[in-house]
Amino acid sequence: MKKVAIVSCDKWINKIDEDMFLKNALSDLGIETKIISWQQPVDVNYDALILRSVWGYQNDFEKFKNWLLYIKNNNILLLNNPDMILKNIMKNIQFEILKKNNINFINTMFLNLSNLKKIDLFDNKPYVIKPTISGSGENTYLVDEFNNNNTPNTLKKSDILKTYKAILEKNKDCMLMIQPFISNINDGEYSCIFIGGVLTHTMLRFPNVFHEKKKTYLVNEVPESIIQLAKKVEKIPEFNNYLYMRVDMVLVDNKAMIMEVELAEPDLLIKYIDDEDIKANAIRTFAKTIERRIR
Repeated sequence: MKKVAIVSCDKWINKIDEDMFLKNALSDLGIETKIISWQQPVDVNYDALILRSVWGYQNDFEKFKNWLLYIKNNNILLLNNPDMILKNIMKNIQFEILKKNNINFINTMFLNLSNLKKIDLFDNKPYVIKPTISGSGENTYLVDEFNNNNTPNTLKKSDILKTYKAILEKNKDCMLMIQPFISNINDGEYSCIFIGGVLTHTMLRFPNVFHEKKKTYLVNEVPESIIQLAKKVEKIPEFNNYLYMRVDMVLVDNKAMIMEVELAEPDLLIKYIDDEDIKANAIRTFAKTIERRIR
């Protein structure tokens, strides 16, 4: 019998619906499946590891990176593969790949402690700042010197160094990424989910940390520009042989622009789908794609 481990972390092991959905679907296919934590010793006796709810790894990134390299160096099958994951996590490398492949993305500047003064280029305009290695909106702030509306998660320019110095010093792989604040984000962020080359569903998310969150929901009529850009991203050579991918986009003047491409441990947002047929199809596609990979 084939054996698969769904990789979580100490905090979230056996607590995430999406992990449980996948475990049950794999078991239905006759695959012995267990949910494990990357923070515990690795059992190499699996046919594949599926990286899922490892959220929070950014707070112990060196250890997580070493775990990925251990998996790679011991020829353990991890989906997505360790090299793809590391390049995706490091947003400066991810955006280099997008630029190389002529993908439209939100104008983004990457800075480290030594060139932080270049942030002056964004003076007089609100911008969003966060570490390149991050997750779930952690340490993400709006810098707006003219904000008088008590908007949540705002930061004064004078506090940037104090806020991020310890983070950047602890993690030498990390930089700061700065993007102009896109007001269109208030209308939602489109997330196209691909599993094994199939666009299984598209969701509209409202992850804006600067306003009250709204519920994520399934989009039945997706703007054509969103679909076309997502499919262009899905074909990028550097993403070849991915298991799953989430392409996050926003419409700016009716033009689709990439916010981020998630290949490391993206929430596939299946839990927000009310249509049981669509939900079941996405989970079934996920499980069957894994089954094909481990034959």
